[in-house]
Amino acid sequence: MAKTAHDENGGAGGAASAVTLDRFAGAFTALCGLLVAAPSLARLDRVRDEELLGDWPLLEDPDSRRGVDLLRKSALAHESEGEVRRDYNRLFFGPGPMIAPPYESVHRSQDHLIFDLQTMQVRAAYAQFGMAAPRLNQEPDDHIGLEIGFLGSLCVQGMNAIDDNDDAALARIVAGIQSFLDSHLLVWGPHCLTLAANGSQTLFYQGIAAMSLGALQHARAVFLPNYDC
Repeated sequence: MAKTAHDENGGAGGAASAVTLDRFAGAFTALCGLLVAAPSLARLDRVRDEELLGDWPLLEDPDSRRGVDLLRKSALAHESEGEVRRDYNRLFFGPGPMIAPPYESVHRSQDHLIFDLQTMQVRAAYAQFGMAAPRLNQEPDDHIGLEIGFLGSLCVQGMNAIDDNDDAALARIVAGIQSFLDSHLLVWGPHCLTLAANGSQTLFYQGIAAMSLGALQHARAVFLPNYDC
C-alpha cells in the first residue's frame, strides 16, 4: 500500500519530510520550465547531461525511468534545438491546432475555451499561497507547466515551513498540494501528457511527457494514496 506524505517520512514535520518535498520540488520545477517553453540550446544540453539524468529525483517510477532513457536517446540521436522547438510548438503552442492543448479549461470546460471557470479556480488556488501566473490576464493561468510549477513552489514553501518549525504552515501547504492534485492536475494532466507522449515527433518531448506523467503518478502515490481516478 502506498504511504501518505506523513507516513512515508516519519511525520509531516520531520527531516525526512523535507527530503521528499525537496525531491518533488526539483522534479516539478525542472518539468515546469520545459513545459512552459521549448528549451534553448544551452538548456537542452544541460537537460540531457548524463550526470544530471542519473540524478533525476524520481527514478523509482517506471515512467520517469523511461523518460530519462528517452532523453538519453535524444542526446545520442543529436536532436537539435530547432527540431525540439518545432515539436514543442506542434504539441503545445501552434500555429494551427495543438496536439496536446496545455490549458486545463480547454480540456474540462463545456465549450473547451481558455480563461473559463477552471482558469479562475486555478488563479484562486495560486492566490491562496501568495502566487500568481507570470503573465496574469494575458496568458491563461492553467497552463500545465504553470500548474506543475505551482506544486514545485508549494514544496519549497513546505521546506521553508520545516526550517521554521512551523507545523501549522506545513500542514496547510501539504493540504494545498493534496487539494490541487485532487481538484486539478490529476483530473486532466495525465490525459494532456498522454496526448503529448503519443503525438511527439522527438525523443526529447516523448521523454519529458513520460517524466511528467511519472511525477504526477508518484505524487498521487505519496500525497493521495486513496485517490480514486
